[in-house]
Amino acid sequence: MKKIKIVLIFIAFILMFFITNNVFAAEEETKLLYQDITINEDGSITVKEAAWLNGEYNGRLRDIEFENLYATTFTGIYSNFAGNTDIYNGTGMKDIKVYDISQENFNSFDDIEKVEKTYKEVKSASNGKYGVYELSESSIGTDFKIYCPDNKKKVICIEYTITDAVVVHNDIAELYWNVLGEDFKEDIKDFQVLIHLPGEDNDVRIWTHGPLTGRNEILDSKTLYFKDTNVDSYTPETVRVMFDKNLVPLATKKSNTFGRENILKYEEMMADTANAERENKKLELENEASQAVLDLEKNPRMYNYNRALELVNELDETSEQKQNFLDRIEKTKELVNKDWKEDLKYSLESLQEDNYMFLTRSRLDNFKEDIEEGFDEETKEKYLSIYEELEEVLKVKQAILRKGFTILVIITNTILGVIAVYKIIKIIEERHKFKGHYYRDFPSEDNPNVLESLMKRKSTNIGFSATILNLINKKVITYKKDQKNDDIILTLVDENYTGTKAEIIVLNVLFNMVGEGNRCNIKSLKNYGKTTYKARSLIKKIDKFKEETNKEVERKEYFKANITSVLYKIFVIINYVFSLCMAFGVFYGLDNYGMQVLCYLVGVTIINSIYYIIGIKDKNRTPKGKEEYSKWLAHKRFLKDFSKFDEKDLPEITLWEKYLVTATVLGCANKVEKLMKMHITDTSNIDTNLLIYQSINLELTRELNNSVKTAISNSSSNISSSSYSSGGGFGGGSSGGGRRRRPEEAAAEVVSKKYKNVEIK
Repeated sequence: MKKIKIVLIFIAFILMFFITNNVFAAEEETKLLYQDITINEDGSITVKEAAWLNGEYNGRLRDIEFENLYATTFTGIYSNFAGNTDIYNGTGMKDIKVYDISQENFNSFDDIEKVEKTYKEVKSASNGKYGVYELSESSIGTDFKIYCPDNKKKVICIEYTITDAVVVHNDIAELYWNVLGEDFKEDIKDFQVLIHLPGEDNDVRIWTHGPLTGRNEILDSKTLYFKDTNVDSYTPETVRVMFDKNLVPLATKKSNTFGRENILKYEEMMADTANAERENKKLELENEASQAVLDLEKNPRMYNYNRALELVNELDETSEQKQNFLDRIEKTKELVNKDWKEDLKYSLESLQEDNYMFLTRSRLDNFKEDIEEGFDEETKEKYLSIYEELEEVLKVKQAILRKGFTILVIITNTILGVIAVYKIIKIIEERHKFKGHYYRDFPSEDNPNVLESLMKRKSTNIGFSATILNLINKKVITYKKDQKNDDIILTLVDENYTGTKAEIIVLNVLFNMVGEGNRCNIKSLKNYGKTTYKARSLIKKIDKFKEETNKEVERKEYFKANITSVLYKIFVIINYVFSLCMAFGVFYGLDNYGMQVLCYLVGVTIINSIYYIIGIKDKNRTPKGKEEYSKWLAHKRFLKDFSKFDEKDLPEITLWEKYLVTATVLGCANKVEKLMKMHITDTSNIDTNLLIYQSINLELTRELNNSVKTAISNSSSNISSSSYSSGGGFGGGSSGGGRRRRPEEAAAEVVSKKYKNVEIK
């Protein structure tokens, strides 16, 4: 269930990410953004902004700042007039209004006054709402979230007033305003700004800063205009207007210095720089157009023709080469048209081959693009008619594919569903094979490493640490608390013990690899594996331990051959991949299929995740394995309900040590340890020595589990980090014919002498 929860959380996150990141984002560029700015007598400005969005959206996000936090202090020196000082900050925003105008009724600036629906401010709203907006205000600006779905076909408008936008100098007044901030997230196809003075001024001046494509002009003595096209996202546009200060008699923001000469000096310098850059751009474009015409003459194809014509048309009318380029392009027209017709014929034959077997939407769209780029209207009309016929063929083909794919997905998921239900029933029956609720005794004498494999069908480091605890329980190993070093010392007391091969490997690790002289402390075990050589030695022994455990489990005949479970999991993975692939065939070509695909993918991900987890839960045990497994589950319930039993019903405290061993394997050691501590505290008639012994034993269990886990983790990390290092060192001759034995080989020999009847590898 934990894995299913993780999958569902992941899917929910992806779904939320998809929705929140696409709802308010136009898929294409903004068609137009118009700003109508009126300078008021009190030095404020009133802005009316209209945005016509393209693509799919649920509304508009707009962030407007009237203060630059990084502006320096205005002191009146020349550099202050570059526009980045605090005197150019506004002081607030008021009189906010949001409304819309039908797209069909919006054609020019005059239409910005045609309010059709006034929006209402709300604290929050959900996607799909219309006619409401949210505001997020701060000391430097306001963020708008306006709800207006694309299906309403509206131009979304904002109106607001910025206070103290105008600066009054001793000789003139000026408005230096960032009409388009650097945080604007969308490309703008058509950007226009209209500025109105409070009265007439025959000496008014205007400058704009931004891309070189922008153009400004003075329409009359009180109206100024700025226009730019194809503005990239995150590109600031700034406008500066210098006018008679008597037009703003109520303005309060004054610089107490003269501004005219400084402004003219700065803007003249900026204009010279811009003109030089503009001239360089003009020359670069002319060179690019020249190369495009040469490419067209060498290879008269439609792509080269259109590219050359596009670049030449971008040239300024003052270009001396423009007409020459156009004449040369015209001379290639007949050859280009002939090549284009041959390409269309070849493309059509390619689409029709093998009875439209490889006809796809992308190929058909490419065919249409090839048709539309031509200039021979008669040929275009002919092939567009053929395109429409092919589109009908594709629709029929897609319908067949959708039906076929849908049937296949239903069939495969039905088969998996039946198998999954069978497995669920099988798992439930397996868990209740033993009819009792509790099993107080130990269901079998299996060692903990075998028990772990029975429960999980795999061997881990938990089985390794539980084996150590079991050897202590068997009195093969003893332990004592080292108060001075805050450590626990293990001692091998039965040197002639002939246990299983897995147990002998554990003894080898403790007393020959980590410890020496039949002694090993827990801290040494925890820190073992921090060097590459020791890490490799430990991992090798752990792998050998798992191998011997698996062999012992095979002899017990607890499991059937795992091939069916493996095939089931592979089938689930194949079905998932197949279902993902089907999403294209089922939904492609449908209108607004994006959300349908998303819901479909979420659904198949959930279903196939459940299938796979069911496969993991089914361990494919034999009847004998099922019986033992069910009993051990009942024993686990007994351990977890330890605190529910009265003192007289509790097992002897001498058995608690063994209970901790099995609890470690069954995954409830922490809970059992707490319950045992509680009983040790509450019980008064138990021998004091046993209480002390059991308290140390609880500490040993915890420390030992942590130590083994840390040692193996250190070893794995060390090996991983050193896997890319190469061996090296000093060269030299060797006169001897033998080699020095590695410490692990010497250790193996020592242990094999102690345990003569057991093979050590």
